[in-house]
Amino acid sequence: MRERAVQTVNDLVQRIARQAELPLPEAIPLPAQAYWDPGLYELELERIFRGDWVCIARVEQVPAAGDYLAVDLAAEPMMVVRGEDEEIRVFSRVCRHRYVDLLGGKTEDSQKERGCAEWFECPYHSWTYRLDGSLMNAPEMLDRPGFDQAAYGLRPIHQQIWQGFIFVNLDGLAEPLEMSGLERVLDKYDLANWRIATVVDWGETKVNWKIMVENYAECYHHIGIHKETLQPLWPIGTVELGDEQGDDWFFSRMKAGAETAAGEEDGHLLQPSWLPPQRDLSPYQRSQSLLMVKFPMFMIVPSPDITFWFKAIPTGPETHRLEVALLVPQEHFDLEGREDGVQEAADFFRTFQGEDASINEFVQSTTRSANASGGVLHRHEQAIWQLQKYLASRLSEAGSTTSR
Repeated sequence: MRERAVQTVNDLVQRIARQAELPLPEAIPLPAQAYWDPGLYELELERIFRGDWVCIARVEQVPAAGDYLAVDLAAEPMMVVRGEDEEIRVFSRVCRHRYVDLLGGKTEDSQKERGCAEWFECPYHSWTYRLDGSLMNAPEMLDRPGFDQAAYGLRPIHQQIWQGFIFVNLDGLAEPLEMSGLERVLDKYDLANWRIATVVDWGETKVNWKIMVENYAECYHHIGIHKETLQPLWPIGTVELGDEQGDDWFFSRMKAGAETAAGEEDGHLLQPSWLPPQRDLSPYQRSQSLLMVKFPMFMIVPSPDITFWFKAIPTGPETHRLEVALLVPQEHFDLEGREDGVQEAADFFRTFQGEDASINEFVQSTTRSANASGGVLHRHEQAIWQLQKYLASRLSEAGSTTSR
C-alpha cells in the first residue's frame, strides 16, 4: 500500500514554486497537501490574507451615517463604518483598553453583524468611540497621569475603494491596489453605479479556500458537474481565455451558446438575461459574461444585467465561508419586475452553486489520499496555473524560513 509522504511547509512552498515555473502546456495541479496543511494555512494567513488586498464589503452596505458592518478576516475582527462626514472607514473592533470585541458581550445578536450606532461602547469597561474612531470617553481614566485620550482611538485598517468594493490590507504594507487590468476588460461596465439587490448566504463549507477559487475560475468543469446548467448557457467551446492576464488576476469570456441564446445582433449571439442589460453595452458585451478573479479571493462575474460577487473568507485549513451578492445597475432599482428577475437569478445560482459545493467537498475529502497526485491541467484550467504563480510569489520568501 502506498504511504502518503507529508512534506514540511518549506518543502511544500518550494514545490509550489517549482510547479509555478512550468509552462502552461506542462502545468499540473497543486500538491494535495496544500489543501489541508495547517502550517501552510498559517503562512497563507500571514503572507496573503494579512499581507495582500482582500475585498470585504460594498459601500452600499453602509449607506447612512452610523451604519456599520462587522467582518472577520485572518483572526482580525473589523467593522466597516460610515461616519458623520459620509466617509467610509474600516477599524479594528478590538477595544484599546483590554482587547474586548466592541460588538461582543451583551450586544444583541441582531446587532453583532450590522446595524446603526451613534458611537461604539465597549461592553467591558464602557470606553466609547466616535464614528471616526476617536476615543470619546474612558470612565475614570481621563485624570490618570499621562493619559493621552487622542492616542487611544480605534486602530484603523488600511483600506481602498474600487468601483464600490471595499478592500482592506491588514498589515498596512501592501502596494496601492492595482486594478487597471480588470478595468480595461470591464470597458463600459461601471460597477460603482451598481447596487446589491440580494445576497445568498451560503454559510461555511468544509472546503479549502484554494479549491473553491480554482473551481470558480475554470470553465472546464462545465462539461461535467454543470452539463445541464452552465454548459448549455456557456458551452466550453465558446469560452475564450482572456487575451491579457496579470501576475495576480485572470479573466475569461463566457459567451452565450446557440442552444440558449436570446437572439443575434451584429453577428453576436445574445446572452439571455433576467433584467434589461446595462445601458450602452455593445452587442459583443451583451453576448457574454466575464469571469474575473483578482487573487487571492476577489471573484466577480459581470453580466449585462446582473453581476455576481462571490465574497469568500477562509475560516480554517479546510473551511471557508461564502456569501454571493447579486448586483444590478442602479437604474434598474425602480424597474417593474426587478424583484422577480433577481429572485430567478438567485434560484439559478443556488442550483449551480449546489453542484459546485458538492463536488468541491468531494475533492476536499480525498486530498489526504496517498493516491492524490500526478494530475495534469487542461488549457481551460489556466487560472489554476496562475494561482500557483501567485502563491509562489507571496509564500516563497516566508516559506524559506518557516518549518513545521
